[in-house]
Amino acid sequence: MAAPWVMHQRWTNVMFAHWPVRAEVLRPLVPLSLVIDTFDGDAWVGVIPFRMSDVRPRGIPPLPWVSAFPELNVRTYVRVGGTPGVYFFSLD
Repeated sequence: MAAPWVMHQRWTNVMFAHWPVRAEVLRPLVPLSLVIDTFDGDAWVGVIPFRMSDVRPRGIPPLPWVSAFPELNVRTYVRVGGTPGVYFFSLD
């Protein structure tokens, strides 16, 4: 059942940079309940800088002093029960 959207945000100036890493190197950093996803035998670590703007809950106008800011996330890709997902090492 689809639920109504609860939050709005716009991403601009996005860069996706990824590096292959051996999955066994990441294993101590990722919860054991998650399967580290691989491609061609390697896990991947992504560093994604971008600018978030117009961040707001549904029905609320954006607030200039809190609705726009730069973000940087560092992540890898995982699976839970066969469903793909993203595991964030940091959201700064």
